[in-house]
Amino acid sequence: MAETYALRVQIESHEYDGEFYLIGDGYGTPADVLDNVAADHLLRIANAKHIEEYLLNVLKHGENTGEAEYEATDSDVECWIHVDVSYQRYAFGGGDRVFEFSSEPSKSEIASTVTQLRS
Repeated sequence: MAETYALRVQIESHEYDGEFYLIGDGYGTPADVLDNVAADHLLRIANAKHIEEYLLNVLKHGENTGEAEYEATDSDVECWIHVDVSYQRYAFGGGDRVFEFSSEPSKSEIASTVTQLRS
């Protein structure tokens, strides 16, 4: 049976303040979730001209799930992303660990964080 992850994405900006949820299988550690799922979202948020562009893309591709399903899911690992768009602050959390990124996270910075999580 595949390991289930749950990822909560919290976004604060002048235009949007809220969160949405992602659930999936195949990743059973925070490092795996960051490496294979959360990194993509962090980079897409950082590279979007406007946060609405990112949010519409997520909705368009049906990546998100509802809060009720998120709460009801018996996940093996729970992680979160927090982004404050106005102040360009990015963070990832999994288990009892929290990692803050530079004003715009890069692939190399994310890869370094994945390595730290695995150690």
